[in-house]
Amino acid sequence: MKNQFIRPVLSFTMFLTVMLLFTSCEDLSSTESPNQMKVGLVEDLGAGKAASMCACLQTQYPAEELSQAEREALLFMREEEKLAHDVYQALLGRWNVEVFSNISKSEQRHTDAILCLLQKYNLTDPVGSNGPGVFQNADLQALYTVLVQQGSASKEAAFRTGAQIEDLDIRDLMSATPDINNADILAVFGELTKGSRNHLRAFTRQLVQLGATYTPQYISAETYAQIIASEHERGGSACVSNCNGNQQGNGCNNNRRGRQGGNGNCDHNGSGNGGNGCNGGNGNGGNGNGGNGTGGNGNGGNGNGGNGTGGNGNGGNGNGGNGNGGNGNGGNGNGGNGNGGN
Repeated sequence: MKNQFIRPVLSFTMFLTVMLLFTSCEDLSSTESPNQMKVGLVEDLGAGKAASMCACLQTQYPAEELSQAEREALLFMREEEKLAHDVYQALLGRWNVEVFSNISKSEQRHTDAILCLLQKYNLTDPVGSNGPGVFQNADLQALYTVLVQQGSASKEAAFRTGAQIEDLDIRDLMSATPDINNADILAVFGELTKGSRNHLRAFTRQLVQLGATYTPQYISAETYAQIIASEHERGGSACVSNCNGNQQGNGCNNNRRGRQGGNGNCDHNGSGNGGNGCNGGNGNGGNGNGGNGTGGNGNGGNGNGGNGTGGNGNGGNGNGGNGNGGNGNGGNGNGGNGNGGN
């Protein structure tokens, strides 16, 4: 982190989105209560999907040469995300407020996502076997002590400390991104930034409920205002491949029109299969849209239209994804079959 407590370690602005661990998705909705908040790529899938997320980062993104700036960014953010987790756990123990439980789980998924990248690039993990509140980076070690003491004074101080941590995370992720070229790191950092913006909204809501406010310390007042005024962000697009549209069409009564099957939309070479139309009156198969492969040798996924069966069933359309950048090859789209009753 780069804050008033920390010397500049990196210089980092951001991109896409990581599904299976964070959210292989992560979300903290501005309309959801704190315990319902998820945080994006890393969040939605939960910790149990860590292996799947790591596999995604291994297979869906190329292993590119790391620059020194990228190495430093990964090592630093691994501990910075741990810092957020450990502080929130300490404040949860002090105040027993659910928002700290939910967001600390999100931060664990964040730091685990960085660990996947460290393993992919054979970098030594700075966390290792360190327990809560223990950091290799001396500045983060000192900051941990300050933040826990600060947040232990009152609930208002605790929520303000949470906002400060997310404020700092956003600044560090945004300032690190311009020096990053590797697609997998950009995808993960993009998801972490979304999550931090959602967390910042959540802590701000807690302060507002107490009649208090937060003044940003690291990002600009304008950026902070834009974040707070915008809706909760949904993560999870960095590692989406298994996204078949399996929704069944409704309206199975004879002489009634069935509703269209669900659509399968995939990114990063995933194949999307349209859902099947409901059997009965006019069931229409959903459309399967192949994902787009971008950068390097990007190969578009294949989209297969779902089948509509029953009275006048029309197969969905399959549209192959586009491959952009390097040698990009568009996927193949195959229309589904319609088997009409009449």
